[in-house]
Amino acid sequence: MDDEMLARALPSLLADLWGIDKARVQPLGGGMNSATALVETSDAGRYVAKWSRDVESLDAGCVSAAALVERGVRAGEPVRTTVGALTASIAGGALALLRHVPGRELTGETPTDQQLIGTTLAQAHRAGGPELGTGPFMSEWLSPPDQVPDVAEWLPSALQEVRREYAALPALTWTQLHTDPTPEAFIHDADADVTGLIDWAGSCRGPALYDVASAVMYLGGPDQSERFLSSYVASGPLEEPELAWLDPLRRLRWAIQASYFASRIAADDHTGIEDDPQHNQASLARARRGLDETGSPRPVR
Repeated sequence: MDDEMLARALPSLLADLWGIDKARVQPLGGGMNSATALVETSDAGRYVAKWSRDVESLDAGCVSAAALVERGVRAGEPVRTTVGALTASIAGGALALLRHVPGRELTGETPTDQQLIGTTLAQAHRAGGPELGTGPFMSEWLSPPDQVPDVAEWLPSALQEVRREYAALPALTWTQLHTDPTPEAFIHDADADVTGLIDWAGSCRGPALYDVASAVMYLGGPDQSERFLSSYVASGPLEEPELAWLDPLRRLRWAIQASYFASRIAADDHTGIEDDPQHNQASLARARRGLDETGSPRPVR
């Protein structure tokens, strides 16, 4: 399923599953692991239809988004089907219909953008039930398929070091995570002066610092994300001393980034990057540089 196929199939699916007739549908694009389309209606507003072969991930995202919307976060609320389900089984995957979040995608390139990203992520984390926690996290990505060493022979030992470092960390603040808070996932509505956070597929509970480390990764590192960090700490659930563990979580984030793209290469998966065939290889190389830049794991005291 790609964006064009989804857009062609949607008119009948919308009528059958959501009771929406006479919708205008167009391919949307922008998803690496999904197909998306914009749905416009004359009387019920705008929606985003999202299909993914990863049913568990999309289901988890819909559950998280629905819960966060109830707690005041703009998160792209899933619309229940006529039988009350958050997703529908379609073409070997799952389909969700999400309320469109209006506004402009943030870039993180200005202090204002970083402040909005920091305060919005903090709001989502506060709404996600923060509490101290420990235990396994992202285990599947830290133990990738057997084919991965053929793609990146250096990766298994790097993952082993990161697993050891993470296991030695003290209890951290856990909450409901976004898991991939890219700048463009934050949508600022200037008219309402509200910023939303969309694309919750893959959401799970884990250390809030993981989302923070992810945002820092996308913003270019700690030196380039000072306004984001200060804004997040000012209104988020973490006490500032917990930021002392940011570097181990940054290494964990880069390791998972490397594992993800190595797995895509091993599976010859070009979903979402058909026009950029070198994207997987370039992203794996960038993840390795990121691990090198954060330094080797250090003993946790």
